[in-house]
Amino acid sequence: MKKQWKIISAMGLTLALLANSVPAFAAHPKGYWPYLSAFTEAKNANNKDQMLVKGNALLQYYQNLPLDSDVASIRYNVNYANYPIYESKGNYTKAKEALQQVEVNGAYLGFTDAVTMAKERERKISPNAQVYALTNAQAPYYGAKNEPKSGTWYGRVWTEANDAAAEGESIVSFYVELGQSTAADMDRYISPFDDGKHAIHIAWNFPQEGSTVAAINAGTYDANIQKTLSYLATLKSPVLLRIGGEMNVWTNATMGEAFKAAYTRIAQKARTVAPNVALVFSPNYTSSFGGDMETYFPSASLVDWVGASLYVNQYQSAFSPKPGQDANEMYFGIGNYADPVKSFSHAADLAKKYNKPMIVTEGGSGHSISGSASLSNFAAERVKELYTTLNMVYPQVKAIIYFDRNGSGYDYTLQNNAAVQAAYVSALKSNPTLISQVGQQAQTFQPLSAVRGASGVITLRAYCDVIGQTVTATYSVDGKWLGTQTSMPYRCQLDSSTLTVGNHTLRVIFQAPNGYSQTLNYQLTKAADGSVSFQQA
Repeated sequence: MKKQWKIISAMGLTLALLANSVPAFAAHPKGYWPYLSAFTEAKNANNKDQMLVKGNALLQYYQNLPLDSDVASIRYNVNYANYPIYESKGNYTKAKEALQQVEVNGAYLGFTDAVTMAKERERKISPNAQVYALTNAQAPYYGAKNEPKSGTWYGRVWTEANDAAAEGESIVSFYVELGQSTAADMDRYISPFDDGKHAIHIAWNFPQEGSTVAAINAGTYDANIQKTLSYLATLKSPVLLRIGGEMNVWTNATMGEAFKAAYTRIAQKARTVAPNVALVFSPNYTSSFGGDMETYFPSASLVDWVGASLYVNQYQSAFSPKPGQDANEMYFGIGNYADPVKSFSHAADLAKKYNKPMIVTEGGSGHSISGSASLSNFAAERVKELYTTLNMVYPQVKAIIYFDRNGSGYDYTLQNNAAVQAAYVSALKSNPTLISQVGQQAQTFQPLSAVRGASGVITLRAYCDVIGQTVTATYSVDGKWLGTQTSMPYRCQLDSSTLTVGNHTLRVIFQAPNGYSQTLNYQLTKAADGSVSFQQA
């Protein structure tokens, strides 16, 4: 596991700290000054309500003007100043609209870093409220090598300490350091899991990162590569091979073309030597600032699965355990922004683009730092969310591997923390889409608006993440209360047998203390045969 990111500089965070002062411009429309003066006065007084009122009046005055540097600067500064106010009031629709204007006008003005931040913030602040139902429908299936047709394998990174626990799970992961060892060297640990009940994941690390890439491309490790592939070819269980993970956050960085060449050299050999092996392209869930994981993506024909390392931690660095700048935590998914679904969204976009199943190749939430400071409650909640919401929102996630060991100053080990281990076990039991053995079938969560022909007791769950807030979800049918939940996945059971034939209204209200409120209405139609279908109103 490598978690090394470029920390965004104060200048890089917000080039419009220009927004703290409104510059004088040579050409403004006649009569602009009272609008600009009123907004500036509200801003200097930190009167947030008046900043919105006067800022909107100023934007209205400038709305039909052709774009030039003066117009772009006004629009940029007002929206940059006001989007945090909308956020604080829980009005994420208006906050996103303001950020989109920061993006458009910032791009015109050449504020590259600010545009990058605005795009990511739009992604991170969106509550993305959605209701799901457990169904027998087919999960997304791409026909990829070793892909289960339904359900999600779960397991952990193997250690001698967790060997017994790994036996009861469906996928187990082993690290192999390319050039230093081969998978065959670990046969005595791997072979007990080669039983047809487990999938085997090999995380083939590039220990010297960019230097290893150069050595691969020079042919230095061809013999070492051959030995690992020849060994993997002998395994009977499904094998997934991650080739050089987390390349988008390496300290000893490499260029995209160089990495793709190294990946391709290995992948082409694998297709010949070990055709049983599924090849996994797996970056870190977020790139270094301004980076793009697709930069390293090779030919889609040489990628069977898309994966990502997915860590949702309290602090950016376990060696400096303190809250960081909000913009850093937002960009890298730390602290209040440590939501597994949103953090996984970049990898999900990439997988969707190339029609690939997905895997969390390693991940978790650190429950203590250097064996001392406890983050148990934080970690337990994130682990619960990881195993109850990720494959509900992204049913194309067909495997999740927990990083059950120490790493980079954090302790992720389940057996070392009763609260996190309990959260892990409870989440596994509560999610019927997780499968404990290769070959098992499982149900699938579908967006409620897509559900047709359900019957009996229908299991409802929901996703809604509001940054730094505890969300309450309340379910009702035809105004009759069904249940209220205050933590994801916001469970509710709907007994459709109690409903009369015809149309009904299912309403789910999401609320947070900061003023956020969103209501989702669904028309529930019960047919004469007792089956029910849903349509979002």
